[in-house]
Order: sequence, then structure tokens, then C-alpha cells
Amino acid sequence: MLRAKATPLLFLILSCLSMGAAVNAQTETASLRRGESAERTIAGGSTHSFNVGLEEGQLLQLVVEQHGVDVVVRVYSPDGASQGQFDSPNGTNGPEKVALVAGASGSYRIDVAPLEQDGGTVAGRYEIKILDLRRATDEELESIRSVEAVRAKGRALLAETAGNLRLIRLPETRIRLQMQAAQLLWETDEKLARELVEEAIGGVREYLASVDQGDQNYYQSYHTAMQLRNEVLTPLIQRNPEMALSFMRSTRTLTDPNAGEGGGQQSQELQLELSIAGQLATKDSKRALQLAQESLKKGYSYSLLDTLRGLRTTDREAAVTLAGEIVRKLLKEDFLKNQDAANLAINLLQQYGPAASRELTDGESQSDETAALLSDQEYRDLFGKLLSAALSYTPSVTDHSSVERSTAQNLLSTLGTMTEAVEKYAPGRSAAVQKRAKELTTPSDTEGRFWQKHQDLLSNGSVDAILEAAGRAPREFKIQFYEHAALRASAAGDFARARQILIDHISHPFRRQQALRNLDQQSLHTALGQGKLEEVLRLSGNLATASERARMLIQIVNQMGATQKRAAMLDLLEQARAMVATSGKAENQEQMDVLFEVARAYARFEPARGFEILEPIAGQLDEMSEAAVSLNGFGQQFFQDGELLMQNGNAVANIATQLAYSLGALAASDFDRARTMADGMKRMEVRLSVYMTIAQQTMNQSATERAVLITRRR
Repeated sequence: MLRAKATPLLFLILSCLSMGAAVNAQTETASLRRGESAERTIAGGSTHSFNVGLEEGQLLQLVVEQHGVDVVVRVYSPDGASQGQFDSPNGTNGPEKVALVAGASGSYRIDVAPLEQDGGTVAGRYEIKILDLRRATDEELESIRSVEAVRAKGRALLAETAGNLRLIRLPETRIRLQMQAAQLLWETDEKLARELVEEAIGGVREYLASVDQGDQNYYQSYHTAMQLRNEVLTPLIQRNPEMALSFMRSTRTLTDPNAGEGGGQQSQELQLELSIAGQLATKDSKRALQLAQESLKKGYSYSLLDTLRGLRTTDREAAVTLAGEIVRKLLKEDFLKNQDAANLAINLLQQYGPAASRELTDGESQSDETAALLSDQEYRDLFGKLLSAALSYTPSVTDHSSVERSTAQNLLSTLGTMTEAVEKYAPGRSAAVQKRAKELTTPSDTEGRFWQKHQDLLSNGSVDAILEAAGRAPREFKIQFYEHAALRASAAGDFARARQILIDHISHPFRRQQALRNLDQQSLHTALGQGKLEEVLRLSGNLATASERARMLIQIVNQMGATQKRAAMLDLLEQARAMVATSGKAENQEQMDVLFEVARAYARFEPARGFEILEPIAGQLDEMSEAAVSLNGFGQQFFQDGELLMQNGNAVANIATQLAYSLGALAASDFDRARTMADGMKRMEVRLSVYMTIAQQTMNQSATERAVLITRRR
């Protein structure tokens, strides 16, 4: 039974979570119109909002092109209800596609925010534009209703699973799933979400209290405790950073076994506090400044710059105050002996000094994201100290890897790119910077000096120039020259010439074979990116193993499936399946990994075939679990307290995780069959983990995007 009463601290945390979820820093508000696009720069702690007017039944498709920042897109209806969250696993570059059908007429809000909202996100650009705006077809509306029904089943499964998570004994599994469920439930069942958070926090405290610091296994127990603490802390920072700070400080009860060896937990705690300060920067600038000032007394962290970035957009006075305090502390440091201080100083100059500012346009103020935070005198003092430190270092014959040498190299390398600043603040010293930088970067050995001399040619020269140089190069260097020539040819798309260079000039059999194999891989992926199906299939035949060929066929389907005939894609998946398994069961880990990939690829075209692959694997997982019980402790730990360890990387747990992920992909098309398979799993902790994954993936799917895909493939 869930606890009905919380401690005062827990009550305060839980009471504030829902308020924290509703607070966003709105730094941009604009209207989106068809045929227009908007380009913005965004940093951690910021949320940009756009409005789109829609009529009931209209289909909207838009894209956010990411350029150096990983964003998440959230859509809200005119009454403020969430319409979905969109975040594909493409990192900091590429498109985030959004699709929805308006359930009511009115103004819909699209929020764009960095995925990591901890203040540690480096600023990046994105472009948002409408791709399609029209009436949804009857077929699309029917498909959307079907997908919404699946999402409702996912929500019901989540609520059912959440109520049973307390049955899991291992805190590593239980707390992770409780926090995962709480995050999913917050919008639809806040009461249950808060109870789950309460139980997770209680679980962390209970585990911390049980750790014996004198035990011989303390090292492992400590790291498990920190993992559990972070399972709660990470989402808590997003919900309410002030309460996250209270939780973090109240659970510092264990001694870091690595204390005294490079900072350890102290450095991590400093980083966490600054992450919280970055979150608070857009909500409570005075509190964020206070946290940053406290952390500055304990040491240096790159995250101080991110706190400055957040403060600069909301409270320039606080940002200027913090920047000045950082400079004053840095001026007391010996930069050659304190690399963290030197790195912070050089980045502070580059990002927040007068040289980093720009002319303001109409409508912009000094509180915008481009305003300088350092005065000219602060910049001059810090720049002069860095320059003096860099030039004061004198290399010795035996000193090749010291902190001082590394720091001096980094400083000189960076100062060498700041020619204007050097001439302004240290006239006549540019030549000294360049000379000293060359001294420190010139290799002491003959081979190193040879490669340094030819570095520009090998990196930027033409194929003919590199081939000419190869003819003059000493014998021991010729192969590398010819390999670089082939690389330059392939980079230009001339794979035939690259192949001929390797065949004609690389005599060593193994080296030639490896180079040709790498060239084949490169040409294959180039053809794949260009959508040349026949060429990709031809080149796939050159791959060494059946698993490699199967994976390439799967990649073809995943990347080209939307533009190719469905029958052709199904045929490729059948070929991939036949390449790795002649029976239903996998014979080894590699075969099983490929079968999981095939099953997930089938989710787009023929989900029933995906289930046919997974059903025997589910039985195989049960067999392996039983076998692992006997093997437990002999070479690998599979179980603890009678439960499968789901987070220690053992083979059985990894298979269970892949099975859960694959079933989640297929559940969008046939929820009941996926649920039935999960019901049949023998181990309770595995079954609940699979339920959670199915619920999560079905709840997070975009009904409109899936409907458009369904209607197109028909």
C-alpha cells in the first residue's frame, strides 16, 4: 500500500513539484504562418513559444531543424492541455518533426526548449517552419482514433503497473521504475505520481541508512547509493530545482571512497549545484546568484559559464556581479598549476568579454543573450594574467606531459586565435605567442616533426599533390601518404580512384585489405545517404559476415522505407532474418541482437511478423533466466535477493531490456498481443519492466505522425 503520509521535507518537495512543472522561461513568443520560417538561438534554461491558429480537424505538420542543440518540442491545445512531446534520437543536429490534428479551433502553442534544461546546455540554433497545413482526411482521422485508443491502453497499463512496483525488492530496479512512472503520470494522475516520488525518496533514504561504511564491499554500495540518488534527483531538478537542492544536500550522508583522488564526489556535487543554479536563473535570479557564489568558494566548474548565460537573459545585473566575482578569484590563481581555473578564465574571456559582444539592433537591449558581462578593465586584467602565465612557461627536455605544459599549450593555442585582443591589450606580443606555441607543439622526435611538416598537405591538399609527395617520402612513410590520398579521393566521391590507389600502392596484404574494407563501408553509407538502393544492395554483398549484411538490409529499410515499395522492404527484412537464424531461437548474442532489430523494423510494415520473431525469444529468455540461477556468482552476478539485476549489464538483463523495447515498438500496432506476451513472462521484475516500456512507448507515440504513415503505406 502506498504511503499516505510524507515527512515535512517530502511534503514540501511534492507540493512544489506540480508548480515547478508549470513554470517555463518564455524568452520568445511569435506566430507561425505557412510559407514562413523562424530561426532562433537558444540556451539551457530557455523556452521559446510559438502560436499557430488551427481549425477543428486541421492537420498540422511542422519541423524544427536543430543546428548544434538538442531540443524537445511540446504542443499545447487552446485550453492548455498537452498534445504531445516530440524528441527523436538524432542528437544536436537534424529534424524534430511534429504532427497533430486539432481537436478544437483556437490558438495552439508550440514550445521549443533544450532537451537538457540544467543550464549546462551550450547555446545552439534551430529553425522552425510549417510543412503542411490542411484538412485531415477521413482515413487519417480514423487512424488517429485507433492510435489514441492504444495510447489510452498504455495509460491504463501504466497505472496498473505503478501500483505493483512496490513488489520489487531490489531498490536499483524499483526506484528507477517508480521515477519513470511518476514522470509519465504527472499530467494525467498527479496524486499517484506524487506517491511514487514519495516512495522513491523513501527508498533512497532507506538504502543510504543501510550502507555500512566499514564493509569490504563499501565501494560498490557507495556507487549504487549515488546511482539511486541520481534516479530521483535528475527529474526532480526539472520539476523544482530548489527542492532538488534540498534533497541533494540532505542525502550527503556517505563518504566518497575516492576522496582525495581528483575531486571525486565533491566535484560532482559542485556540478549538480551549478546545474540547479542554471535552472533557477530563469525563475529566481537572486537565488541562482547565491548558489553560484557559494559554489565559487568551493572550486571552479565550467557550469559557472552556463549559470552566467542563464542570468544574462533575465537579470544582467546579477550576471555582471557573478562575472566580476569570478574574475577577482581567478586573478589570485596560478594558472599553470590550476588547469580548471585556466580553462574557465579563457572561456570567460571568449564568451563574455567585450570582444564577444556585438552591435545591438533595433529592439534589442543590453540584457539580451549577446551582452558583454566583463568590463574593459576586468577583461584587460584577466587577459594580461593569462598571457603572462602562458609566456612564463619554459619547456624542458624531460617535461612532455605535465599539467603545466598541457595548460600552457592550451592557453597559447587559444591566445594564438585571439590576435586582435593580443594587439589591443598586449601590443607587440603576438609574435612571442606564436613563437612559444610553436616551441611547445614541435615534436622532439624525427617522425613527429616529419608528420607535423606535412600535416596541412595531408589534411587539405589535393589527391595529386599528396601522390606526388608520396613519391618523395621516405619508405617508412609512403603507405600513410597513399592512404591519405585514397581518403581524399573518397571524400570527393571518387571511390573508383581511391580503390585503384590502394590496389596499386599498398603492398602489405592485411593493410590493403583493411583499407579496401573501410573504403567499401564508406561508399556503401554514401550510397545509402543518397538513396541509391541498387548500389547499396550491390555493395552490401561485400560485407564480411552475415550479421553485417543483415544489419545493412535493416538499415536500408529504416532509412529508405518511406520512399520505397512496401513489398520490397518486406523482402529485404525476410532476407535479413534468414541470414542470421534458421530456427526461431538465436544461437548466440549477435544473432539475437539482429533478430531484435528485424522485429522492430517490421513494426512499420508488418507487425505480425515482428511478433513471430519475438515469441520464441521470449521463451528463450525464460530458459536463460533459469540457467542463470545456477550460474549466479560464477563469473557474473545475475541475481540478488532472488531478483534479476536489471542494471549491472549482465547478458540476461540486456536481452530482457531489448525484448521490452521491441515489444514496445510493436505494441503501437497490436497492444493486446504485446500485453499478452508480457503477461507470459515468468519473472515478476522482468514482467513489470516490460509493462513499463510498453506503456511508455505507446503513450509517447505521436498519433498524427503514425496515422500519416499508416495512410501513406496503404
